[in-house]
Amino acid sequence: MISFFSFFSKPPSLKQLPLKRYLINFSLDRLVFGVDNIHIDVHISPRLRTVVKRAVSVTMIKHSRSENYIEDDNKERRENEKFVLNQICTDVLTEGINTAKSESEIQIDFLGQCSLAKIFLEEIQSEYLKLIRKFETLIRTFEVSRQYDQYEWLKMKEKLTEIKQNQKWIVRLVGEELFQVLADVQVKNLKNIRESNFPPEYILPDNFFINPTLHIDNVADDFLLMDAYVLLEQRTDEPDNYSSIKSIIDDLLSKTDLGLESTTDGENRNRKTNEAEILSTDSNVLDPWLMEIDNIDLMFNCFDSKEAYKKVKGKKESKNILLGLKSRMKIQEKLLNLFYKKFKKSRLLKLIVAAYEMKSVYRSYCPPLRPVQIRDYLVKPGSRKAIVRELKRRGLFKGDNFPLAPLNETIRRIKSSSAQKNKKHMLSFLKDFLRYHRDLENGRLLKHAMDAINLVKDEKIILLSKKNRLLYEFPLPGERVKREKPIVSHVIIKADIRGSMDITQTMKDRGLNPASYFSLNFFDPISELVRGYDASKEFIEGDAIILSILEKKETSQGWYSVARACGLAINMLHIVRQYNVKNQKHDLPILELGIGICYKQSPPAFLFDGDSRIMISQAINLADRLSSCDKRLRRLFKSQDRMFNLFVFQNARDEEIEATADDLSLRYNVNGIELDPEGFAKLSREINLKSIKYPTENNEKVTLYTGKIPAIGGKYQRLVIREAVIHEVKPETMDVIGPTSRKYYEVCTQQAIYEFINNHV
Repeated sequence: MISFFSFFSKPPSLKQLPLKRYLINFSLDRLVFGVDNIHIDVHISPRLRTVVKRAVSVTMIKHSRSENYIEDDNKERRENEKFVLNQICTDVLTEGINTAKSESEIQIDFLGQCSLAKIFLEEIQSEYLKLIRKFETLIRTFEVSRQYDQYEWLKMKEKLTEIKQNQKWIVRLVGEELFQVLADVQVKNLKNIRESNFPPEYILPDNFFINPTLHIDNVADDFLLMDAYVLLEQRTDEPDNYSSIKSIIDDLLSKTDLGLESTTDGENRNRKTNEAEILSTDSNVLDPWLMEIDNIDLMFNCFDSKEAYKKVKGKKESKNILLGLKSRMKIQEKLLNLFYKKFKKSRLLKLIVAAYEMKSVYRSYCPPLRPVQIRDYLVKPGSRKAIVRELKRRGLFKGDNFPLAPLNETIRRIKSSSAQKNKKHMLSFLKDFLRYHRDLENGRLLKHAMDAINLVKDEKIILLSKKNRLLYEFPLPGERVKREKPIVSHVIIKADIRGSMDITQTMKDRGLNPASYFSLNFFDPISELVRGYDASKEFIEGDAIILSILEKKETSQGWYSVARACGLAINMLHIVRQYNVKNQKHDLPILELGIGICYKQSPPAFLFDGDSRIMISQAINLADRLSSCDKRLRRLFKSQDRMFNLFVFQNARDEEIEATADDLSLRYNVNGIELDPEGFAKLSREINLKSIKYPTENNEKVTLYTGKIPAIGGKYQRLVIREAVIHEVKPETMDVIGPTSRKYYEVCTQQAIYEFINNHV
């Protein structure tokens, strides 16, 4: 009999649920201390603090409802200040990202984000005190005025009292609104650049700065909990205090296989926890699963699963989908019922239901009462007389003031609430409580980091810290010292038109102008394109163009030369294809290109012909080889329908190849882009590349690498690189002998490949 009941009370397996872990690799422990040997010295653009002050000031006026007392305040000004704040935060944090990349130290990016958060919080407190002083000055000025109006004076006095009484409320609203700006900057403006440069585990979660606990000293404040989370009791003898509830949740889930088995999304729960992964303060192994709030719906929300099952069944989807939903529903129902019984037995359920049912009415009574007093009135009959007496004592229970009818109606709703509705309240409670738990942990983490930062303002300290190489600086782009930086490396892009002589002859025979044709369809459009990739034209020949992208010392925002060269090459082909569609309609020749990209980790040499600068670089010769196309291979591949546009073969002996720096390979390159191996290695350091296997028709697995390219101006584009083996061929017959140890890299342009990547990344 015991085993029978234990079977039904045993928690279900959570193996098949696609749960994710909430992990933050966050620390400043590798950064050097400043001049006091205690804090990290940080100097952020003074203009940023000025902009933050203005944004805080207008937001403080808004939430204190002081518009009628402050001159020059209007909604348009408030929105403009937030827009400027968004822009300047983007610029400063971008500088931090670039510095972190150039120094190969992600903690510099963390430092910039924490420093901004600290400035926001400091200025919010400062501007609140300024608002108080401003009202005190207004009142004194009014009192000595000859046009003294006692009614207006009383209104100002009442307003000042109101602002002082509502300090916590005002400060929190201002903080939440401005930290939303900071969060928007992170997600909308900077997420792409971080994803291009850093692994996902080193990017802070989107919700990291959306944290109400940052804006109040007492993180257990009743009003904070009611407005942002759910009401909890602070007394340890009550069942709904924070520690007791967390213990119950941990105890129930520790009996499951959560954290022990692998999930369906491919994460391995058995893997050892990285030392840098931040869990909760007590290193609770369940926290990474509980702090990912979407997991709560996956584990408990059988209500949504039932609705999804009905919809899928109505659409007559496959049995596998229906079985999957049904299986998930059973897991969720079983786990929800286990928690429901435990919460009911622990006297938690009635308190939880009351906390949600009172949300629509409690503001009518609080203040002067605290929200927890209202809940006591609802669920503890013995407390009701004392609460009514307190209202009367305060002189606030007269006539129709503070009628008890809404509270009595709420009591009725609580008593008549069905088991299903109570379970839904419990589900909401689990999400709100664990979001509160997550925010507490994140808040402790961020506050600890902010305490370690010294926002240096004194010029002497700045100079001392800088001279000793202890200062971390986050200037605006225009505040850096303007001087020419030496070139440290460069990329060459060679684009060669296929069959240009035949096109020229064909057009001449038809009485057409080949010069204007090449100019309008190739050279002019590309000239417009290069500026977006920070590229320069080095040479223009009759049928080819050579472009360069230079990397300069200590100019980290330019250290995407290979990535941008690849993006530029893709768009060059895209432009040519667009013009080809128009040319085919008018029976004009179409253009075909071959593009080679070569990187050298050294500066090029320059000659000067008068004022003209001429570049000399081995990369030009190699890019020329990469953009070429062997006539025999073109004839062989001419009639084939291919997914890829580049194939490279070896027809020379290994000794010949090793004896020269030249490229002796044979290649087919028609509308293809070849990137040299040194360039691919550099690209791997520039952006975060993910490896994916692409299945071909003959069941071969092609290795693809994908990432995002940052172009000038904040735009991004997807990049896909194909890695392939160079095969050796017989020079006379072009028959394939076999693979070599060498590889080549094609920048892919086919739409089908990008659709495949978008579905798998």
